[in-house]
Amino acid sequence: MKQNNFFIAILILGVFLFPSCEKDVILDFKHEPQLCLNCILNPDSLVSASLTLSHSLDNSGNFETVDNGTITLYKGDEIYGKLEGKGNGRYVLNKKPVVGEEYKIIAEAKNHSTISAITTIPDFPVIEYSKEITGHSSYDSTLSVFDLKVQINDKPGKDNYWVYQNWVVSGRRYGGVSREINAPFVDDFNKSIDTEAQYGFRLFLGVRLSDEGYDGQSMDFILSYFVEPTKYRYTEAVHFLNADEHYDKYIKTTIINRKKQSSDLPFFEPVQMYSNIEDGYGIFGSCAITSIKL
Repeated sequence: MKQNNFFIAILILGVFLFPSCEKDVILDFKHEPQLCLNCILNPDSLVSASLTLSHSLDNSGNFETVDNGTITLYKGDEIYGKLEGKGNGRYVLNKKPVVGEEYKIIAEAKNHSTISAITTIPDFPVIEYSKEITGHSSYDSTLSVFDLKVQINDKPGKDNYWVYQNWVVSGRRYGGVSREINAPFVDDFNKSIDTEAQYGFRLFLGVRLSDEGYDGQSMDFILSYFVEPTKYRYTEAVHFLNADEHYDKYIKTTIINRKKQSSDLPFFEPVQMYSNIEDGYGIFGSCAITSIKL
């Protein structure tokens, strides 16, 4: 009984000596809007960019577009062109960038700080491939199933590869993550264990291949189980994207953030989205894409 009284006394004393740690936390959402530029250069496409204003964390509405801005693109030290405003924050230039060249973009708008960024266009991935028939479809024995044996002939220097595909179902085109790849150069940052998957895991929203340790070498792997095309369903192409360092980091942080948001955890620490825009927000990067038409 004395022991119980002792513990009660300790608890009462604790209430006075160690008051509650609870307090109201007021988050400061004050935010000064800054220019936000999004532009990915691709040697196969005309230059296109969007210009908006950033907003505070407690603002879940649409971003305000900037239509009175001036966007200038430089190739090296020379002006490559001024992007023409098309409305709704969209700007275009009727030119295509060139592989291996460095580009700088500068965006200006009244009452806002000038923003800028630099990127260098990467090389197109050098791809060799072959098809190997491995059997017949489980749902239609008249349709052959084949694997795609792929070889990336990596060039010296840092390269960041992403693999994805697009397919057609009943006339509608879809695109996204490629089949899983089991190879030592696969970046498993977005790996999730799945015992029902072919290799026992899945790569959430993306397949990234790193040439670290394989620089200038051959990177061989297999994309398995393609079904022979039919009138209603077929894989149209597999694409291999080589991203510059900025676009690569942007894609990776986007996937990490999406993976956390879709997890079962009630709380998670948000991931800071990668941005290389000086004095603003957004992304200015580049990529080159080699496609295998199936």
